[in-house]
Amino acid sequence: MEEYDEEAFLRHLDTLGVPHPYGSRDAQRLGLDRNTEEGALVAFSGALRADKPIHRIVAWVLLVAFGIPVAAALLHLVEGLLEALVR
Repeated sequence: MEEYDEEAFLRHLDTLGVPHPYGSRDAQRLGLDRNTEEGALVAFSGALRADKPIHRIVAWVLLVAFGIPVAAALLHLVEGLLEALVR
């Protein structure tokens, strides 16, 4: 079985023209690489290209998927604050 070589993989992505945000020093410092769920999500979303319509659709779906829980949490927080003010 071959040993994994991160640098070779990043060079391969460069030759394909695929952006790889998890290859940055900040991402590496945070422990994000293609082997973590968060790093894979960052890499996937970073590889989306605005000039391709399907990529724009996927970006909007991701935005909605991650935005709905945030909006629900904010509504719950506002509801709690309003209840505290009414008392």
